[in-house]
This record gives sequence, structure tokens and C-alpha cells, in this order.
Amino acid sequence: MQDDIALVRAAQAPSALSSPAPPPVIDIPTEDAFSVIVQLQDFRHHKLWRGQRLVHSGGHRHGDMAITDLREQWRCQHLSDYDNVRLQLPRATIEQLSDEGGRRIGGLRQVQTIRDPVVWHLLHAMLPALNGAANDSDTVFLDTVTMALHTHLAQRYGGQPVARGGGGGRLASWQQLRAREYMLSHLSQRLTLAEIASQCGLSRAHFARAFKHSFGLPPHAWLQQQRVELACRLLREGEKGMTAIALECGFSDQSHFSRVFKQIKGMGPAAWMRMSP
Repeated sequence: MQDDIALVRAAQAPSALSSPAPPPVIDIPTEDAFSVIVQLQDFRHHKLWRGQRLVHSGGHRHGDMAITDLREQWRCQHLSDYDNVRLQLPRATIEQLSDEGGRRIGGLRQVQTIRDPVVWHLLHAMLPALNGAANDSDTVFLDTVTMALHTHLAQRYGGQPVARGGGGGRLASWQQLRAREYMLSHLSQRLTLAEIASQCGLSRAHFARAFKHSFGLPPHAWLQQQRVELACRLLREGEKGMTAIALECGFSDQSHFSRVFKQIKGMGPAAWMRMSP
């Protein structure tokens, strides 16, 4: 899913604006896609044109979000420092993922300034990967958060109906067995939500919902628990060092392993070993 949606963090420091010459007006490339931008700090001043018409001159507050249709001709001029996260959703991806969610939509409603706490918290969950720690992030987790982000945008700004709650929608017995076996046999690999869902013949959205109903946890949380349980078994055997165990259990390095282990067990692996019988 991360290949379907471009998500980047963009920043410009005050030093980049110190030249006496005015900053250039930038042509934003025209694409069949929507851009979602969330400000991570106050953006004091910039200008935005749609075609030849100036549509915004001023600032955005920390936490403000904007949605623009990139099929239109946009130009911008950055007149102060900024720090934001930019999500780019191709129209084909919007259509495909909304199909998985139950009803196809063709786009998103454009907004220039809005505060959306759901988008804010989901993007913050992904910031470690955007800050250069992609190897320290769980791929299934990023896929799941990205899908949740798309679902929210499609429902609030695209008119997609909100799915009704309920206790149904569990995986069939064979699907539960297949998903469990596949995930357990690939603990050392960077799995994606799409490849796990394909083992059950389901879309990503349907699989993620049904998996949680069946196992009581989202796929990424269940997968991390299994990785930590495998690590506990290997620690008890005492035949391998921490780095080897981390890699065998699917963590990028010992530091990543220790952090996830502590999140699940409440203490690091070394402390856990000292307390184990």
C-alpha cells in the first residue's frame, strides 16, 4: 500500500529564505491525484494560485490540513519556513481502495484550511518512518495506518458511507489457519498487508477487519506479539546473541527489537531474562 500512496515530510529552514531576492513561484506538477498536506508547525506566510487566480495569501496554523485536486493548475510561493507532511493519493488508488471499502468514489472534496484530529493522529503514528527510520518500522503497521487514513479521508471528504459496526465478518476457519501459518512462517521477513490478505483471497480492507474480529488484534499487533514470543523462546535457549535473535524474529536491529519487546512485555529483553525462571 505504501507504493500506492506517496507520503513524505517536507521542511524548509529559515536560512533558506535569507536571500534578499523574493522566493520563486513554484509550479506544482499536474497529476491525476489529490494532495493532502498537514502542517507540523505554524506556516506564517505563503501564497497559492489556482491557474492565474490568487486563492490564498497568509499562513496556516500548526495542525491545519489542506486537500487539493492536482488535476488543476496550482502554483505556490513559500514566504516563511515550514514543516509539513504531504500525502499524495492517485485517483486510481482512491477508486481501488474505496471499492475495497464497499463503494467506489472518484475523488475528495477540496479544502484549504481545516483541522482534522483523526488525520493528525494517524500521520503522527507514521512520523518515525518519514523521519528516516523506515527500516525500524513494521511494514504491516504502516500499511494498516495508511489504509485507515485513506478510509477516513474517503468517508469524510469523499462521501463514502461509514461501514456499519457489528460482530460479524470473521475469517473462515481455513482463512484463519492460512493467515496464521503464513505469518508465523515469515516472521523474519518484512510482510505487507496485501500479501497476507492474498493468502485468504481477500482485499486488504476486508482482511484487516475480519482478522481483528477473529484474533482480537489488528494484523500488525498480532504479528509483533508472535515475533516477541519467538524471541522469548530463543532467549531461553541461550544459544544466540541479541542481534541474531532480533534479525531472526523480523526486527531491523537490536535497538528496534528492544523497543518492541519492552512495549509488549513491559521491560527490555535483558531485564526479562533476569526475571525469567
